[in-house]
Amino acid sequence: MKYLAFDIEAANGFNPASICSVGIVIADENFEILRKENLWINPRSKYNLNGTRPNVGIDLHLDKKLLEKSPDFKGRYDEIKSLLTAPDTIVLGHAVDSDVRMLNAATKKYNLPCINFEFICSQLLYKCFKGDINVKGLDKIADELGIKFQQHYSDEDALMSMLTLKFLCFTTNLTVDGLLKEYNVRRGQNKDFEITRPVSLTGQLSKKNITKSAIEKIKKKISQLNKEKIKKGQKLKGKTVALSRDLEVAEESVWAPVVEKIVREGGEYTAKAGKCDFYVKFNEISESSANRERYLKMRTDMGDAVQLLTMEEFLKI
Repeated sequence: MKYLAFDIEAANGFNPASICSVGIVIADENFEILRKENLWINPRSKYNLNGTRPNVGIDLHLDKKLLEKSPDFKGRYDEIKSLLTAPDTIVLGHAVDSDVRMLNAATKKYNLPCINFEFICSQLLYKCFKGDINVKGLDKIADELGIKFQQHYSDEDALMSMLTLKFLCFTTNLTVDGLLKEYNVRRGQNKDFEITRPVSLTGQLSKKNITKSAIEKIKKKISQLNKEKIKKGQKLKGKTVALSRDLEVAEESVWAPVVEKIVREGGEYTAKAGKCDFYVKFNEISESSANRERYLKMRTDMGDAVQLLTMEEFLKI
Protein backbone atom coordinates (compact mmCIF):
# COMPACT_ATOMS: atom_id res chain seq x y z
CA MET A 1 0.00 0.00 0.00
CA LYS A 2 1.17 3.53 -0.83
CA TYR A 3 0.08 7.11 -0.22
CA LEU A 4 -0.03 9.75 -2.94
CA ALA A 5 -0.49 13.41 -1.99
CA PHE A 6 -1.10 15.93 -4.74
CA ASP A 7 -1.57 19.67 -5.06
CA ILE A 8 -2.53 21.73 -8.11
CA GLU A 9 -1.86 25.39 -8.91
CA ALA A 10 -3.41 27.42 -11.72
CA ALA A 11 -1.71 30.25 -13.61
CA ASN A 12 -4.98 32.19 -13.69
CA GLY A 13 -7.25 32.12 -10.67
CA PHE A 14 -10.23 33.05 -12.85
CA ASN A 15 -9.62 30.06 -15.12
CA PRO A 16 -9.62 26.75 -13.24
CA ALA A 17 -8.42 24.95 -16.40
CA SER A 18 -5.14 26.92 -16.43
CA ILE A 19 -3.18 24.30 -14.49
CA CYS A 20 0.52 25.14 -14.42
CA SER A 21 1.84 22.66 -11.86
CA VAL A 22 0.84 19.39 -10.23
CA GLY A 23 2.88 18.54 -7.17
CA ILE A 24 3.02 14.88 -6.21
CA VAL A 25 4.52 13.11 -3.23
CA ILE A 26 4.46 9.32 -2.92
CA ALA A 27 5.15 7.53 0.36
CA ASP A 28 5.15 3.90 1.44
CA GLU A 29 2.88 2.48 4.13
CA ASN A 30 5.22 3.84 6.83
CA PHE A 31 5.14 7.33 5.30
CA GLU A 32 8.70 7.09 4.05
CA ILE A 33 8.94 9.42 1.04
CA LEU A 34 9.60 7.57 -2.21
CA ARG A 35 9.11 10.37 -4.73
CA LYS A 36 8.61 14.14 -4.58
CA GLU A 37 8.20 16.06 -7.82
CA ASN A 38 6.58 19.05 -9.45
CA LEU A 39 5.01 18.26 -12.81
CA TRP A 40 5.26 21.55 -14.68
CA ILE A 41 2.55 22.24 -17.26
CA ASN A 42 2.20 24.86 -19.97
CA PRO A 43 -1.21 26.36 -19.04
CA ARG A 44 -1.92 27.66 -22.56
CA SER A 45 -3.62 30.68 -21.01
CA LYS A 46 -2.97 34.19 -19.77
CA TYR A 47 -1.31 34.47 -16.38
CA ASN A 48 -3.11 36.19 -13.54
CA LEU A 49 -1.38 35.76 -10.19
CA ASN A 50 -3.46 38.35 -8.32
CA GLY A 51 -6.07 35.82 -7.26
CA THR A 52 -9.83 36.04 -7.76
CA ARG A 53 -10.15 38.76 -5.11
CA PRO A 54 -8.40 42.15 -4.95
CA ASN A 55 -5.02 42.18 -3.25
CA VAL A 56 -4.87 38.44 -2.67
CA GLY A 57 -1.96 37.70 -4.94
CA ILE A 58 -0.10 34.45 -4.43
CA ASP A 59 3.51 33.87 -5.36
CA LEU A 60 3.50 30.53 -7.19
CA HIS A 61 7.25 30.78 -7.87
CA LEU A 62 6.66 30.30 -11.59
CA ASP A 63 9.35 30.27 -14.22
CA LYS A 64 7.40 31.20 -17.36
CA LYS A 65 10.23 30.14 -19.66
CA LEU A 66 10.20 26.70 -18.04
CA LEU A 67 6.42 26.46 -18.37
CA GLU A 68 6.49 27.45 -22.03
CA LYS A 69 8.88 24.55 -22.68
CA SER A 70 6.77 22.12 -20.62
CA PRO A 71 4.04 19.82 -21.96
CA ASP A 72 0.48 21.13 -21.83
CA PHE A 73 -2.13 19.31 -19.76
CA LYS A 74 -2.93 16.92 -22.61
CA GLY A 75 0.73 15.92 -22.70
CA ARG A 76 0.72 15.24 -18.94
CA TYR A 77 -2.71 13.61 -18.80
CA ASP A 78 -1.63 9.95 -19.02
CA GLU A 79 0.99 10.37 -16.29
CA ILE A 80 -1.38 12.22 -13.98
CA LYS A 81 -4.13 9.67 -14.55
CA SER A 82 -1.81 6.74 -13.84
CA LEU A 83 -0.67 8.34 -10.58
CA LEU A 84 -4.18 9.13 -9.30
CA THR A 85 -5.61 5.74 -10.26
CA ALA A 86 -2.66 3.56 -9.23
CA PRO A 87 -3.82 0.36 -7.49
CA ASP A 88 -3.42 -0.02 -3.74
CA THR A 89 -2.86 3.74 -3.35
CA ILE A 90 -4.56 6.19 -0.99
CA VAL A 91 -4.84 9.60 -2.70
CA LEU A 92 -4.99 12.73 -0.56
CA GLY A 93 -4.83 16.48 -0.73
CA HIS A 94 -5.52 19.55 1.39
CA ALA A 95 -8.87 21.23 0.63
CA VAL A 96 -8.68 18.68 -2.13
CA ASP A 97 -12.06 19.32 -3.80
CA SER A 98 -10.71 22.57 -5.30
CA ASP A 99 -7.81 20.62 -6.84
CA VAL A 100 -10.24 18.07 -8.29
CA ARG A 101 -12.37 20.87 -9.76
CA MET A 102 -9.30 22.26 -11.54
CA LEU A 103 -8.40 18.77 -12.72
CA ASN A 104 -11.88 18.33 -14.21
CA ALA A 105 -11.82 21.77 -15.85
CA ALA A 106 -8.51 21.03 -17.60
CA THR A 107 -9.67 17.55 -18.61
CA LYS A 108 -12.81 18.99 -20.19
CA LYS A 109 -10.81 21.73 -21.91
CA TYR A 110 -8.84 19.12 -23.84
CA ASN A 111 -11.85 16.82 -24.36
CA LEU A 112 -10.24 14.00 -22.38
CA PRO A 113 -12.00 11.27 -20.37
CA CYS A 114 -12.68 12.01 -16.71
CA ILE A 115 -10.08 10.71 -14.26
CA ASN A 116 -12.21 8.64 -11.88
CA PHE A 117 -10.65 8.15 -8.44
CA GLU A 118 -11.28 8.36 -4.68
CA PHE A 119 -9.48 10.72 -2.31
CA ILE A 120 -9.30 11.91 1.28
CA CYS A 121 -8.75 15.41 2.67
CA SER A 122 -5.98 16.09 5.19
CA GLN A 123 -7.56 19.46 6.01
CA LEU A 124 -10.86 17.87 7.03
CA LEU A 125 -9.21 15.11 9.06
CA TYR A 126 -7.03 17.61 10.93
CA LYS A 127 -10.09 19.73 11.70
CA CYS A 128 -11.90 16.67 13.10
CA PHE A 129 -8.84 15.65 15.14
CA LYS A 130 -8.56 19.12 16.69
CA GLY A 131 -12.30 19.50 17.21
CA ASP A 132 -12.14 22.92 15.55
CA ILE A 133 -15.09 24.73 14.04
CA ASN A 134 -13.17 25.99 11.02
CA VAL A 135 -10.56 24.36 8.82
CA LYS A 136 -6.92 25.45 8.71
CA GLY A 137 -4.51 26.11 5.88
CA LEU A 138 -1.26 24.21 5.52
CA ASP A 139 0.76 27.16 6.85
CA LYS A 140 -1.14 27.22 10.15
CA ILE A 141 -0.94 23.45 10.56
CA ALA A 142 2.79 23.56 9.83
CA ASP A 143 3.21 26.18 12.57
CA GLU A 144 1.31 24.02 15.05
CA LEU A 145 3.36 20.93 14.18
CA GLY A 146 6.67 22.80 14.06
CA ILE A 147 7.30 21.91 10.41
CA LYS A 148 8.94 24.20 7.87
CA PHE A 149 7.96 24.05 4.22
CA GLN A 150 7.83 26.34 1.17
CA GLN A 151 4.19 27.22 0.74
CA HIS A 152 2.62 27.42 -2.74
CA TYR A 153 5.24 25.22 -4.34
CA SER A 154 2.95 22.40 -5.47
CA ASP A 155 5.30 19.61 -4.41
CA GLU A 156 5.91 21.27 -1.03
CA ASP A 157 2.18 21.71 -0.41
CA ALA A 158 1.66 18.06 -1.32
CA LEU A 159 4.44 17.09 1.11
CA MET A 160 2.85 19.13 3.92
CA SER A 161 -0.48 17.42 3.25
CA MET A 162 1.30 14.05 3.51
CA LEU A 163 3.02 15.06 6.76
CA THR A 164 -0.32 16.17 8.19
CA LEU A 165 -1.79 12.73 7.54
CA LYS A 166 1.34 11.09 8.95
CA PHE A 167 0.99 13.14 12.15
CA LEU A 168 -2.67 12.14 12.49
CA CYS A 169 -2.01 8.43 11.99
CA PHE A 170 1.02 8.34 14.29
CA THR A 171 -0.58 10.48 17.01
CA THR A 172 -3.87 8.57 17.14
CA ASN A 173 -2.28 5.17 16.35
CA LEU A 174 -5.01 4.74 13.74
CA THR A 175 -4.87 3.73 10.10
CA VAL A 176 -6.52 5.92 7.48
CA ASP A 177 -9.58 3.68 7.59
CA GLY A 178 -9.50 4.02 11.36
CA LEU A 179 -9.42 7.83 11.12
CA LEU A 180 -12.33 7.86 8.69
CA LYS A 181 -14.35 5.62 11.00
CA GLU A 182 -13.38 7.57 14.13
CA TYR A 183 -14.60 10.87 12.69
CA ASN A 184 -17.38 9.42 10.52
CA VAL A 185 -15.75 10.86 7.41
CA ARG A 186 -16.84 9.95 3.90
CA ARG A 187 -14.19 9.54 1.22
CA GLY A 188 -14.35 11.93 -1.69
CA GLN A 189 -14.87 10.69 -5.20
CA ASN A 190 -14.51 12.01 -8.73
CA LYS A 191 -16.65 10.06 -11.18
CA ASP A 192 -17.72 11.19 -14.65
CA PHE A 193 -16.95 14.80 -13.66
CA GLU A 194 -19.28 14.61 -10.64
CA ILE A 195 -17.45 15.36 -7.38
CA THR A 196 -18.54 13.86 -4.09
CA ARG A 197 -16.88 15.95 -1.41
CA PRO A 198 -15.15 14.32 1.56
CA VAL A 199 -17.17 15.36 4.61
CA SER A 200 -17.70 14.42 8.22
CA LEU A 201 -21.21 12.96 8.11
CA THR A 202 -21.64 13.70 11.82
CA GLY A 203 -20.61 17.31 11.27
CA GLN A 204 -22.80 17.62 8.18
CA LEU A 205 -25.86 16.45 10.08
CA SER A 206 -25.20 18.93 12.89
CA LYS A 207 -24.59 21.79 10.47
CA LYS A 208 -27.72 20.96 8.49
CA ASN A 209 -29.85 21.06 11.64
CA ILE A 210 -28.35 24.39 12.71
CA THR A 211 -28.81 25.88 9.24
CA LYS A 212 -32.36 24.54 8.92
CA SER A 213 -33.32 26.11 12.25
CA ALA A 214 -31.71 29.43 11.26
CA ILE A 215 -33.53 29.54 7.92
CA GLU A 216 -36.85 28.82 9.65
CA LYS A 217 -36.25 31.81 11.99
CA ILE A 218 -35.53 34.07 9.02
CA LYS A 219 -38.67 32.95 7.19
CA LYS A 220 -40.73 33.47 10.35
CA LYS A 221 -39.35 37.01 10.64
CA ILE A 222 -40.22 37.68 6.99
CA SER A 223 -43.76 36.39 7.57
CA GLN A 224 -44.14 38.76 10.53
CA LEU A 225 -42.87 41.72 8.50
CA ASN A 226 -45.23 40.93 5.63
CA LYS A 227 -48.16 41.14 8.03
CA GLU A 228 -47.22 44.71 8.90
CA LYS A 229 -48.93 47.42 6.91
CA ILE A 230 -45.87 49.08 5.39
CA LYS A 231 -45.40 50.77 2.06
CA LYS A 232 -42.92 48.71 0.11
CA GLY A 233 -40.26 50.17 -2.11
CA GLN A 234 -39.33 48.92 -5.59
CA LYS A 235 -35.54 48.71 -5.42
CA LEU A 236 -35.54 44.94 -5.01
CA LYS A 237 -38.82 44.11 -6.74
CA GLY A 238 -38.49 40.86 -8.65
CA LYS A 239 -35.06 40.19 -7.13
CA THR A 240 -33.98 37.36 -4.83
CA VAL A 241 -31.44 37.76 -2.05
CA ALA A 242 -29.32 35.04 -0.39
CA LEU A 243 -27.28 35.41 2.79
CA SER A 244 -23.97 33.78 3.64
CA ARG A 245 -24.31 30.79 5.94
CA ASP A 246 -22.42 32.67 8.65
CA LEU A 247 -24.93 35.52 8.47
CA GLU A 248 -27.90 33.15 8.51
CA VAL A 249 -26.75 31.42 11.70
CA ALA A 250 -25.79 34.66 13.45
CA GLU A 251 -27.94 36.29 16.13
CA GLU A 252 -31.21 37.78 14.88
CA SER A 253 -30.01 41.28 15.75
CA VAL A 254 -27.25 40.82 13.15
CA TRP A 255 -29.31 39.62 10.18
CA ALA A 256 -32.58 41.40 10.99
CA PRO A 257 -31.65 44.72 9.25
CA VAL A 258 -30.78 42.81 6.06
CA VAL A 259 -34.04 40.84 6.14
CA GLU A 260 -36.04 44.01 6.80
CA LYS A 261 -34.34 45.67 3.85
CA ILE A 262 -35.30 42.76 1.60
CA VAL A 263 -38.95 42.92 2.62
CA ARG A 264 -39.27 46.72 2.64
CA GLU A 265 -37.82 47.02 -0.86
CA GLY A 266 -40.02 44.31 -2.36
CA GLY A 267 -37.41 41.57 -2.66
CA GLU A 268 -37.52 37.89 -1.79
CA TYR A 269 -35.22 35.88 0.45
CA THR A 270 -33.83 32.56 -0.78
CA ALA A 271 -31.74 30.02 1.09
CA LYS A 272 -30.32 28.77 -2.22
CA ALA A 273 -27.34 30.77 -3.45
CA GLY A 274 -27.70 29.28 -6.93
CA LYS A 275 -30.98 31.16 -7.42
CA CYS A 276 -30.08 34.61 -6.07
CA ASP A 277 -29.63 37.99 -7.74
CA PHE A 278 -27.89 39.42 -4.67
CA TYR A 279 -25.66 37.64 -2.16
CA VAL A 280 -24.93 39.33 1.17
CA LYS A 281 -21.55 38.50 2.69
CA PHE A 282 -20.63 38.51 6.38
CA ASN A 283 -17.38 39.53 8.02
CA GLU A 284 -16.85 35.97 9.29
CA ILE A 285 -16.16 33.33 6.65
CA SER A 286 -16.51 29.63 7.43
CA GLU A 287 -15.61 26.93 4.94
CA SER A 288 -19.30 26.62 4.02
CA SER A 289 -19.55 30.33 3.19
CA ALA A 290 -16.20 30.25 1.39
CA ASN A 291 -17.46 27.42 -0.82
CA ARG A 292 -20.62 29.40 -1.59
CA GLU A 293 -18.60 32.47 -2.52
CA ARG A 294 -16.30 30.43 -4.78
CA TYR A 295 -19.38 29.05 -6.52
CA LEU A 296 -20.85 32.54 -6.97
CA LYS A 297 -17.52 33.85 -8.27
CA MET A 298 -17.68 31.10 -10.86
CA ARG A 299 -21.20 32.24 -11.79
CA THR A 300 -20.07 35.84 -12.25
CA ASP A 301 -17.05 34.71 -14.26
CA MET A 302 -19.46 32.92 -16.57
CA GLY A 303 -21.49 36.09 -17.04
CA ASP A 304 -24.33 35.66 -14.52
CA ALA A 305 -25.57 38.95 -13.13
CA VAL A 306 -25.31 38.06 -9.44
CA GLN A 307 -23.95 40.75 -7.12
CA LEU A 308 -21.87 39.92 -4.04
CA LEU A 309 -22.22 42.69 -1.46
CA THR A 310 -21.21 43.29 2.14
CA MET A 311 -23.97 44.00 4.64
CA GLU A 312 -23.08 47.69 4.57
CA GLU A 313 -23.21 47.82 0.78
CA PHE A 314 -26.54 45.98 0.66
CA LEU A 315 -28.19 48.22 3.23
CA LYS A 316 -27.28 51.28 1.12
CA ILE A 317 -29.25 50.01 -1.90
